[in-house]
Amino acid sequence: MNNAGVMRKNLLILLSCMIAGVFVSSCGLEEVITVEEPLVTYNNPLFSSSDPESWYFNFKTSSESGENFVGTDVYYKIYNNSSTLTSEKSSILSVNTSTNSSAAATRMIETYKYQQLVGDAGDSVMFPKDVGSVTVIMRLKNYQNGLGPEPSQSDTAKYNNYIESKKSRYKWEACIGILSGAEYLYNNYIPYRYDRTRSFDFFDYDQDNKGGTRDVIPVDGDSDYKYSSTASSEDTYYIQMFAVGVALDPNTVSASYSLVLDLGSVPIRKGE
Repeated sequence: MNNAGVMRKNLLILLSCMIAGVFVSSCGLEEVITVEEPLVTYNNPLFSSSDPESWYFNFKTSSESGENFVGTDVYYKIYNNSSTLTSEKSSILSVNTSTNSSAAATRMIETYKYQQLVGDAGDSVMFPKDVGSVTVIMRLKNYQNGLGPEPSQSDTAKYNNYIESKKSRYKWEACIGILSGAEYLYNNYIPYRYDRTRSFDFFDYDQDNKGGTRDVIPVDGDSDYKYSSTASSEDTYYIQMFAVGVALDPNTVSASYSLVLDLGSVPIRKGE
């Protein structure tokens, strides 16, 4: 009788283990999706630079082609304290290693609340898989009054200079361009903040603040802004950017991320 009880107990333990094993293998453990990171930066600006012409981002997107790969996303965060920017960037990059998989992207998004860059058309700035690996160039705001109005074609010299200048639009105008052959192509697509209504021209440099709500300074509580009571400099903000490859698990619709690519940082200063 005692032996029978022991056998029954052992059988129940064995069955419990088998059931648990089936449950874990079918439901509990998600497949790890490896995502290839964006490749390289060609211009990696620093917020400490004093040359506005260098304040643009230039990088190559991921060449990933896996069936779960979606594309390359761009994330940003605004700071008023440069030391906080440097500290949080260092924290993100400290786990940006092949052994940590999505750790850097997770820390960037979940811990430090980086937001997706969007365009004035309202869509997030993602470079989808079907465009392949492309070279991207971006400037967040206008400088040097931009290109100005397009001159009449009858003024041949001015018109030709204008057309040539448009090929280097990234040097002074807010824009997003993709390299095609030897030139960047722009589709009147400019970067906007996460809420799709506010620009990065915080001080309304080009005086086009539509309705008084587009070109405004960040305020404490904005999802894309890390406010500090001790600003590094008066009327100055700093923006850090990262690019990251994204894949979606078709079964769970959960995102997996590549290592992040540090795109650099730029200042936004009143009067510049």
